[in-house]
Amino acid sequence: MKNVFALIDLHASPELGVLTEKRPVASTTVLGRYAFIDFALSNLTNSGIDDIGILIKDHFRSVVKHLTNNNTYLKNSKTGYFNLMLNEDGLKNPFFNTDINNIRANDYFLYDQSSKYVIVIPVGFITRIDYSKVIDEHITSGKGVSCIYAPVKNAGVDFLGLNKYTINALGNIQKVEEITSKDDEVYLGLKTFIFNKEVLKDFLNKTRSLSKAFSITDMMTFIQKYGDATIHAIKSEAPVRYVNSLEKYYNVSMELKELLGHDSCHFFDNEWKIYTRTHDTRPVLYGQKAVVRDSLIANGCTVYGTVDNSILARNVIVEEGASVKNSIIFTDCIIKSGVHLDGVIADKLCRFENKVEVKSDDGSIIYVPQGEIL
Repeated sequence: MKNVFALIDLHASPELGVLTEKRPVASTTVLGRYAFIDFALSNLTNSGIDDIGILIKDHFRSVVKHLTNNNTYLKNSKTGYFNLMLNEDGLKNPFFNTDINNIRANDYFLYDQSSKYVIVIPVGFITRIDYSKVIDEHITSGKGVSCIYAPVKNAGVDFLGLNKYTINALGNIQKVEEITSKDDEVYLGLKTFIFNKEVLKDFLNKTRSLSKAFSITDMMTFIQKYGDATIHAIKSEAPVRYVNSLEKYYNVSMELKELLGHDSCHFFDNEWKIYTRTHDTRPVLYGQKAVVRDSLIANGCTVYGTVDNSILARNVIVEEGASVKNSIIFTDCIIKSGVHLDGVIADKLCRFENKVEVKSDDGSIIYVPQGEIL
């Protein structure tokens, strides 16, 4: 789709507490192999969209490291375009480090004659969307701006604080409200917006006189309430998962682990591949006494002990006599003999050798920061 330019908006990403102090959600590992941004980028790749910009808010090094070989996400590396966008003035003054100001600092794509439409996509949602069909519906609607929503249940728990939409009989947004703890079944806004390019340019000009601190979500809410533009609503029937806390990260990861490989799993199948950065890493090495149950173990791991209902990222070592249960272990961690982990999220490069048992008394998740020795 050469008439579409896509923006991955890292400014609109959630925070996961201690897990995202040194990295954004975008480059945070999922299932020991992927990063959250892979799901957004793979939706674009599978939809045939090859002109992509990444609006980076902060933690530039972490994002660049994961996207080192960005040709992974391009169907045609000769005609496709992949660019990292940073607002340097925003880094000096974080209050104004918004996605809109990042677009203004990198607005060259708005003057590219080949693109007619701009789609803005967040990171934090795990879902499957064919954007080629979305663009077609947007064009058919005749509107200058559209947004994507999904019908969800248990909204007050799983999507608290996000926006819900009221949609009129014509299929347009009538009202935007914040989801509260009392909400159950709602139309969830997926923070994904499709613009006619000229309409986006007009909106960006108008927001200069409203607030320099506006985000795209602020702009869309303002337009819906006070503007003269009609926002078309496009429905996504695909299941949605959203991660906005350490606990949600753990729960969603464990749920996806169970779904992976099932024929009924909508998130992973051969027709809709999830692309990611590849590593030249050997297969898993299992010892003769290794015991592994209901777990995902990435290449490069060495397992001589017991791994139960857990996720191990690359190059994790579990020695004989050690056990890992109900845990998520990041890259390059070592669990020495005699150590028993239960309910742990261990960031990369951790060593467990002196504390024999690491488990909370109340069943909560224990997070071990990067590079710690226990």
